[in-house]
Formats: sequence, structure tokens, C-alpha cells
Amino acid sequence: MGDCQTKEQVTERLEAEEEQLKRDFELSLEALKECDQLTRVPHLLIEIRSLGFVEIQGKDTGGIYQKLDSWLKQHWRATEKTQDLILKCAEEQTCGCCGFAPEFAVGTLEPHHALCDKSYTLGEMSADGKVLSNHTYKNRGSEGENNMGKLTMQLAQFLTNECGWTLQVCDSGNLGWQGDTREQQMKFKAPHPLNLIAPLVMIELRQVGYIELNGQDKDGIYSKLGGFFQTAWQASEVEADPEYCDRKFQTSAFKSRGSEGENNMGQRTMELVDFMVKQCQWTMVTCNTGNFGRKGDQREQQLVFRNDEFVQHGVDHIMVELRTAGYVEINGMHDAQDLQPELMRFMVQQWRCKEYQKYTWEDTEKYCDLKYTAAEDLFTCEGLTNNLGKRTIELADFLAQHGWALLLCNGGSVTPEPNTEPNRIIREQQVKFTRTTPEKAKAPLLMIELRTVPYTDRPPSWHGYIEICGRDTNGVHGHLDRFITQYMQGNCISRAAGHCDLMYQTSKFRKKPSCFGDDRSCYMTGESNIGKWTMRLCDFMVDHLGEWDLIVCNSDNLNRSFTYGQGLDKKINSVTAREMQLVFRHKTGGRGVFMSSSNAAPLGRPPLQPPPYWQEPGCIDGTVGHKLVPGSPDELSWMQEVLDGTFKNKVTRDRKDGQPLADRFVAVQCVRSEHPGLWDRFAERRRLVAAACRGFGDFVEPKTMAAAPGLAQRCVHAAVGNPANQAYLLHGTNPTSAVAILQNSFTVDFAGKSAGTMFGPGVYLAESSTKADEYARDDAGGEYDGLYALLVCKAVLGRSYVTEKAGDFRDQVLSGECGHVLGDREKAVGTFREFIFFHEASIYPEYAVFYRREKDGKVMARPERELAPTMMEMEDVEA
Repeated sequence: MGDCQTKEQVTERLEAEEEQLKRDFELSLEALKECDQLTRVPHLLIEIRSLGFVEIQGKDTGGIYQKLDSWLKQHWRATEKTQDLILKCAEEQTCGCCGFAPEFAVGTLEPHHALCDKSYTLGEMSADGKVLSNHTYKNRGSEGENNMGKLTMQLAQFLTNECGWTLQVCDSGNLGWQGDTREQQMKFKAPHPLNLIAPLVMIELRQVGYIELNGQDKDGIYSKLGGFFQTAWQASEVEADPEYCDRKFQTSAFKSRGSEGENNMGQRTMELVDFMVKQCQWTMVTCNTGNFGRKGDQREQQLVFRNDEFVQHGVDHIMVELRTAGYVEINGMHDAQDLQPELMRFMVQQWRCKEYQKYTWEDTEKYCDLKYTAAEDLFTCEGLTNNLGKRTIELADFLAQHGWALLLCNGGSVTPEPNTEPNRIIREQQVKFTRTTPEKAKAPLLMIELRTVPYTDRPPSWHGYIEICGRDTNGVHGHLDRFITQYMQGNCISRAAGHCDLMYQTSKFRKKPSCFGDDRSCYMTGESNIGKWTMRLCDFMVDHLGEWDLIVCNSDNLNRSFTYGQGLDKKINSVTAREMQLVFRHKTGGRGVFMSSSNAAPLGRPPLQPPPYWQEPGCIDGTVGHKLVPGSPDELSWMQEVLDGTFKNKVTRDRKDGQPLADRFVAVQCVRSEHPGLWDRFAERRRLVAAACRGFGDFVEPKTMAAAPGLAQRCVHAAVGNPANQAYLLHGTNPTSAVAILQNSFTVDFAGKSAGTMFGPGVYLAESSTKADEYARDDAGGEYDGLYALLVCKAVLGRSYVTEKAGDFRDQVLSGECGHVLGDREKAVGTFREFIFFHEASIYPEYAVFYRREKDGKVMARPERELAPTMMEMEDVEA
């Protein structure tokens, strides 16, 4: 009775806690302001929750939040979240002798209550906090069928193919007593123009016997997959419900045995990866696991591939599974015959494992290529804390010495006896590696794990931990210590602990129930702020420190159970434990870039004489501001003709990246810009120049015209010819800036700032691919490292003012005497001719061409890069 509280006392305590929460929120915003001012490589985390919510974390770069807002409302009928579960004093006592206690109730969502940057509901929130009429997420049956994969691909296609963001990770999670509450986390990074034209496909392997496909059926990939499933796994196609997936197959190829979760999903996964990567030339983007059912033993494997066969990624992959049941399993060894002796030696000598000896009751079918029984102390588990992260980094460090880089990793868990031993949890870590360059393989890694560990269910309470594994590269441990202690109020409680290198405790991790009262068997299955702190740490590592790339980000959800009573009176309550694992790879420096937002206003009328090959009706009639169109096979062929036909084996002092000259530039893709506003002013300028040149026929023709006759024909009108002397010219840049220029064109005031202004402050274009390549760069830190860009611009030349000497010749053009300056350094010193323009309207940036540099038939290694620019520098997009 002494601990009982009156209603007034509980209310007063909650009000005090509310005020403290407000103060902490305001102080946190102020403290984090410095970090928020930098964005080198933007990241975005979006979570779809089957309970009826969509949550967004990350900085609003390039107006992406507004684009997402419009898309979610239009396609998923989402509404911005305005209500939330908040604590208040219960109206009645729990019982007659225990006094009053706080409870959750629905109230107005205040900024300091929000656990994410932006949230939406997929239906109406009821009085108990549940989302009703959620028609977006669907599930049915007892085998875990759902449409989360389809929803994921709908959103991924919007963000990649329409907004240009790079899908980096998809990660699924299961919560609740039966594991039937689903969450899908999607991480996107640094927009890149090639994402606009690279389709995605998701393949889900479900241990209950189904394979489901979602995404774009590019180049007949569905048919190819169907053939593979039938031949390799004896699968048969069954009718697919279009609300759940695009294609569906049934198979008995997925096996399991024993009580500790052994299965062959890893083996089947690597077979599929080999087919997609080696035979179909699709790139594996992400691979994650799910654990459905009360025990978590109904495995689900989700793989996403991207069709960018023109990028030379590694095609060899291996998977290592670490299982705290006492085993290490390896698949994909046919790709790594040269590695196998060293890997076996590592397992036996360094990790003291033994080759697995099967039990007499086991069948002869192999579920993996290599299997080891772990030493007793290889894996340690203390409650929910474990050393799988540390073992992952150890393994990655070893494989790096042999040219294999960590690609992906994800965790899962199985509870073999949930009713009798609910806290006996078998942890699993799938780690995927790919063969790569020594530079990339040997780059140091750092793993950061965020973890909540419940310690009671009355009321649900937990400790928050941050664990760090990996070398102290460039003092990163000290930098993280300052971030964690200053911004997360973390306290270092262990250095060089058995399961990690550094361990902090923090009270910053918050969780909420899924509804008023929650499911009494599983508490705190609702919103958390782990995702928010994940993005904060990512921003700090990538933007603030500026020398790390995020390569892995995966989550896991477990239950910490509390048992009461015996026999028939026995009751088990569980509290959700959330975990997040981030892995960063060190880099020596890089140009972090992002695509600017295309906010071109519609012209409001048809542009003047739009090209007959334009495809977008809205651009032709002026109702759409701008559209990027993937280049056709003919157009890509023309771009290669330009690269080859204007190549010149000559180097000037403007080539400053330290690389030798390539002997060929290979076009891998191009996009064409349909921009009514820019075209309209270009067409008007063309009309004026044509009138000024009437009767003049001695035009200079750039070498690009003879190099690609099919492209050159687009400068010639069937009836009047080419009276303004139109021609295609080139401008080297990086892929992201190339797309920004397609959207906004050139600005004379800033043109040429990266390489000087020999002939005056104008826009400098080249007729030689070699000259344009001198200014080309790749986008570091993205999925398309090693791809360079140049713009193929349609220009109105008119008459040429030709000079061999340096000087400011703008007046000769601005007076109307000539249409441009031709700086003829080819005649003067044997290098190149450059074409300089002083009217922005004289240039229509039409194509962005993405290419790689090759020498002796091999892709050239990338040069050293400067450190990434700040947010402010990035917003001044190179012209």
C-alpha cells in the first residue's frame, strides 16, 4: 500500500516527464544542427509496417519528402499521421489496492512525441490506436502469405526509376507472438541518373514451398526465371493473385531438418544468385531473411536484383552463415576454389572449428557446401547480447586478404521451444561476400549495433546499448565516442569486451505499443526511434567524418519473455527487443554527389517546333515541365560513334586526375532530355541566328557531325536544311551533374569555372570525346563507381569567330557578328578545337551519356579523388 499513488500524483509525474521530454527534444535539435548542415551522400530510410503505417527517416534532400508525400497519398491513400499513443493516468485503479498507474491512450501527435521524421497512416486510426480500413497491406492464411514484397517494389520503382535514388538495402522483420506482424525497411542512398533506367525485380523464396516475383519484367526475366525454377528446382507455376505478387511458383526444393533450424535456404539462395548474376547479368542489390511463425522456423528469403549489366560488378559470391546453435555453414564455393584451402585453414586453426560429422539419423542430402561444428566459445550469447557482429568483422578481415569484400549481412533468429524455453533463442547471421579489387577488399570495416534489451514487462522497460566492432581507423572510435556521449547521452561501460570492442549504454532508444492495451502476450510491437538514430549515425559517419560509406544496414526483432505461474496457470508475456546493425567501409576520399530536384514548371503551351522524335505527349503540348527518356538502341549506337569517331590520342594540361589516357571510351547507356522550356528558348535563338546568317554558307562543321551521320541528321530540316548551322558538341562532367544540366542547362556566369576561361567566360564545348573526357568525373560512393559522363548538346553555331590565341572574345559574339568563338588550339599547338558560347539559349543539353574508360580492352582503375564537398558546394551544381 505504501507504493500506491493517487491519480493526482500519477498525473503530476507524467506532466513532469512530458516537460522533460520537450526539453530533451529541443536540446537534441540544437545539438544536432551542426551535423545536419552537411550532406555529401544523402540517405533515406522508409519503413512499411503491416499495422498500417509508413515511416520516413533522413534529410529532405532534393525535395524528396514532397515527392513521397504525393506518391503515398495518390497510390496508397495514405494520410499524414496526426494522432499518436501517449501516456496518461488511467481513469480507474488497476485493482482496489494498487492505486493508479499510467496507460497509453490516443492523443495529438506533438513534435517531441514523434519517433521518426515523417509518418503516415494507411487508414483511419481508431480510439485504441489501431489503423482501420487498411486496404494497402494484405495477408491471409497460416503460411505467411502477404503483399509486403509487392508494396516494397512499388515504392522502390518510384524512388529509383522516377526519382533516381539508389536502392541499397531491403530488410524484412517479423514481430509479435506469431511473427505475423511484418515490417519492411528500405534504405536508399545518393541518387544517380542510371537508376532512372535500371529496373528492379524481387524474388521471394518461402520455405513453405512458394516462390514469388515482383517488379519489372525487363528483357523477359520472368520467363528466364520460370525456366530456371522448373529445371533446377522442379517448380511449377501457379496462379498468382495480382494483389499479392506478379508471378508465383510452387516447389518442394526448400528443405529443413532437426529442431535447431537447419535448412537449405542459403544453398538455394546462392544457386539463384549465380543464375541471375552470371547468366542474366543482373546485379544482386540486397538479400535478407525473415522468420515467420511462433518458432520463427518458417524461413523467408528476399532477394532484389537490378538490371545494369553494363556495370562490371563482381560475379563471384559466397555466403557464410554463423549459427549460435554451434555451426558455420558455407555456400558458393564453386566460385571460390582458390579460396577454399585458406578458408578451411581459417576455420580450423583460427576459429578452432571441426569439420561437421553428420548424425546417423540424418539423410545424405547436403544443405550446404561446407559445414563446421563451432568451438564451444566461438559464439557467445548473454541474454540477447551476442558476438556475431564481432565474428562477422573477423571473417571479413580474413577474406579481405584474399580479395573478397563484404557485400551484405543480415540476422535472424529461431526459438525452438517457445512454450517451455521462450528465451532460448538461436541467433543466425548470413554474411555475403563478393570477389573484388584489392583496394576495395582491404578497406577497413566498422560495425555499429544498436540494441534494446528488455528487463521487465511491468511496465515494459529496457536498456539501450550501442556496440562497436572494428579497427580504430583514423581515430574513428574517438569520433564516435564524442557523438554518442554528446548527442545520445551514452556512457561507455566497456572497452574490449568479449563480444565487441566498445560498448555504450544510452536511454535515448524509445519504443511504443502497437495499440492501446497492446497484445498482452507481446508488448511494444509499435513504433520505435531506432531508425531515426540509425540515420543520425549514418549522417555522422558519411557526411560529418566524410570518409566512410554505409554498405550494410539490417534490423532484427526478438522477444524477451517473462514467465508467471505454473502448469495451467502459466502465462508468458514478451517485450519486443529491437536491434539494428550498420556496417561502414572506409574510403580514402570521394566526391559525394546527389541529383538535384527537377522542378521545371510546365511551359503552358506547346514549345516552338519540338523535335519530331519526342515521345512524351506532355512535353509536346507543354503541360509537363521536363522528362528524361531512356536512349534507344539507335541513339546509344550513335553515342558510341561519337566517342569513337572523335577520339584523339592527345593529352593536355587540363587532364588533372593523374590517369593515363584511355584508348577507348565505351558508352553503356544514355538518356535524352525532353524539356519544353529550354527547347523553346533554343528554337527561338535558332530562328534569330538563321535570319542573321541568311546568305552565308561558309560554316565550320564540328567533327561530331561526320562521326555519327544518323545523329547529325537531327540537325537538318527536310525542307530548309541547316540554316543556323546546328551541330552536336560535347561537355564532360560527372553523371549527377550531367542530369542537373539537362534539367537546368548551363549558366554563362559559372561556365568553365572548373578548368579556366582561355577564350572568355562562356560555356565551353568540345568536338572531341578525348577533350570532353578531360573534365569528366565519376560519382564516388555510389553503385556506379567508375562510370563517367558527358553531355551531347545540340548547339546553334551560326558563324564562327576563329582564333588561335587566348583572350576574351565575348564581344565578337555578343555584338551579333558571330554565333560563337572557335578556339583553334589544334592548329596552334596540335591539341583540340573548342567552341565557346555566350548565349545560354544557344545550347540545348539533349543527351547524357554514361561511359567507362578502357585501356587494352580492360576497364581502367579509378583515380584518387578529392574529399567530398559540403552541402553548400554541392548545391552549386557544376556547369
